[in-house]
Amino acid sequence: MKEAMNMPSLEALQGQLRALDRPDWVRDIELTESPDADGDMALWAWIVLEPEFPPQDDAQPVLAELRTRIRQLLANEVPGLWAYVRIREAEVGDT
Repeated sequence: MKEAMNMPSLEALQGQLRALDRPDWVRDIELTESPDADGDMALWAWIVLEPEFPPQDDAQPVLAELRTRIRQLLANEVPGLWAYVRIREAEVGDT
């Protein structure tokens, strides 16, 4: 990505995402780059939740705000690439 677009590397962006303030029940924010359904290159940010996290009514507002901050960061750092932000639970035993 960096060579083709003169943008930050995926690793640098990953570091910025991991530095975002987040609750303890968010284990990680993972970033990948791959085509979307239209075949256009896109960024995929995965908010990885701990196996135990707050009830949905409590977690949703926090996750919505985190998603917004992730999208803003990526839009500022990599304009022109669409960022998809998804949520998944870590599997028990993941580190």
